Amino acid sequence: MTAASYAVIGALIVGALWSVVTAAKATDWQMATHAWVFAFAFIAGIFLIGQRHFNALENGSPDEARRYNDGVVKAGVIATLFWGIAGFLVGVVIAFQLAFPVLNFDISFINFGRLRPLHTSAVIFAFGGNALIATSFYAVQRTCRTRLAGDIAPWFVFWGYQLFIVIAATGYLMGVTQSREYAEPEWYADIWLT
Repeated sequence: MTAASYAVIGALIVGALWSVVTAAKATDWQMATHAWVFAFAFIAGIFLIGQRHFNALENGSPDEARRYNDGVVKAGVIATLFWGIAGFLVGVVIAFQLAFPVLNFDISFINFGRLRPLHTSAVIFAFGGNALIATSFYAVQRTCRTRLAGDIAPWFVFWGYQLFIVIAATGYLMGVTQSREYAEPEWYADIWLT
């Protein structure tokens, strides 16, 4: 395992501990929920890096330096399809809520006011953002004729963006927003994206 892998694991451990403490000290359930999502994501990252290391030990270290890193591109295409279907499906639901107001239930999680920003952000940022990241990862490798820098960095970008999408989407449903059009995610989601 490289020094960079140990550094990333260390940062993930610190992030997981910070998230657990934040969840324990949160005064509202929405913040605690997001802190637990962050903690789960950091712990999953630790296990994924460890699994990658042990798989490399078992299979030997293949010469990956000559091949492009298309695994992260494939994951980006799959995520693009998933978030596209989810965003467009939410769009169909809110279209039916507009056409038939009786479908706009009193349940706060699924009313029009919470689903509309979820739909627009899912289509623009989740679907469109994943498409841009995947095509960028593909095009950079082909135009530069080299592999993406680092083995962990592209995956960190990919999974970090997925975590941002989940935090933003659950925030919309729970009503945790900044109430600004196309800038609704709460401050900690903005910091994570940055």
